[in-house]
Amino acid sequence: MRYLPIFILFIFLLQACQRIRPLLQRTERGKYESSFRKDDSLFNRWKSAHDQAMAAPLTIALPYQATLQIADVAASALVYQIAVKQGQRLVAELSTLSDSSRIFLEFFDGHAFSNKKLLAERSDLSNEVNWSANRDDSVRVSLQPLLHDSAVYHLKIYAQPAYHFPVLGKDNRAIQSFWGADRDGGARRHEGIDIFATRGTPVLAVADGHVGFAGERGRLGGKQVWLQEKELGFRIYYAHLDSTSVYTGDAVALGDTLGFVGNTGNAAGGPPHLHFGVYGSGGAVDPLNFVKKITVPSGRTYSFNMKQIRVTKNTQLRQGPDVTYPARLQLQAGEDIKVLARTGNWWHVMARDSIPGFVFQ
Repeated sequence: MRYLPIFILFIFLLQACQRIRPLLQRTERGKYESSFRKDDSLFNRWKSAHDQAMAAPLTIALPYQATLQIADVAASALVYQIAVKQGQRLVAELSTLSDSSRIFLEFFDGHAFSNKKLLAERSDLSNEVNWSANRDDSVRVSLQPLLHDSAVYHLKIYAQPAYHFPVLGKDNRAIQSFWGADRDGGARRHEGIDIFATRGTPVLAVADGHVGFAGERGRLGGKQVWLQEKELGFRIYYAHLDSTSVYTGDAVALGDTLGFVGNTGNAAGGPPHLHFGVYGSGGAVDPLNFVKKITVPSGRTYSFNMKQIRVTKNTQLRQGPDVTYPARLQLQAGEDIKVLARTGNWWHVMARDSIPGFVFQ
């Protein structure tokens, strides 16, 4: 009997370990880190590099393109802080000439970096990561090659609308009335955008979801469809339709036809158009960024040799790749810096072994 407490403790610890291991292996990074011993000094330096980069991210604006190559374990992680608007989808793409290389590309919550709340990550089968914002938000984009990887990577980070454009064959040019415009002589404000098109043009589901209501009600919207979409949890309002092609309760998929452009309701007598609205728990929000198409950068590569260079003159190490970003450090002529990436005429470097930033070259 004297061994019973020890046996019970052993069983408890075994069960605890079995619960922890799946948690560690739930993410790509977790799977990789769980394969190392805790006393592996090289791995610990690699892990510490990510922690330090997450604690002091650099700032970039969209769109952003860079070429990177990292082989220094102590400076192996690049982390960028990016502002994303409500309704936008943040996209990061990687390309490389090496099939055997591997790199972690992850999006983390920019407000909760201390606990590394993961928003999205790259899988082995994809060179793209994307994530949509249901509010104005901040994201930390992290890049870190695996140990012993020294491939050259080309990176693109840009924004796209979270939703499909709601009128078939149309684009931004068809949007001719915007959020906040006067209505009824200034008695109220426009809670949406108007997309003009020929009567009968199909109106499309901007995301997967189900129809909360389809029909005609109220003097304002006329024939209308309310779509409860799944991805971000908003209710989508399609108004002034000539007719509807779905029924209340229907499940719909992205791109399905919900109805057709018209001018019913208080739009009667005016040019046919779709009133498009987005509603959250707090009411209507500006829907423009949810559907406004943004040109995707074509993809540009920058040549540079990963190396340690010596600063030739006094220069400032900046928070981002532009003179408008604040200086992090005053570099003195003769100092050595490690070049990790290049975007345009700016180099992402590591100064004094632990301070990241951008310098102009």
